Amino acid sequence: MIKASKIAISLPAEDLRKLEILRKKLGLQRSAIIDQAIRFWLRHQEENEKVRAYEQGYARKPEPVDEIKALEQLAVEAFEEEGWQ
Repeated sequence: MIKASKIAISLPAEDLRKLEILRKKLGLQRSAIIDQAIRFWLRHQEENEKVRAYEQGYARKPEPVDEIKALEQLAVEAFEEEGWQ
């Protein structure tokens, strides 16, 4: 069983109204819909961090131009083999 902790939050009245409409439409408890929203946000933050790390690594050591050109040529050849022009 997952251990849960209670928190209290304050929302603008309009956001709470929209949240209530949505949760009733989906048949979810308020805690469940807020939990889903927080999990979605946390995953998004983790993904953004991975993208930032990739971009920083790429900025430190970009692919050499000759490598990029070789990959482009391979892509052209692959498309030609498939009948793409």
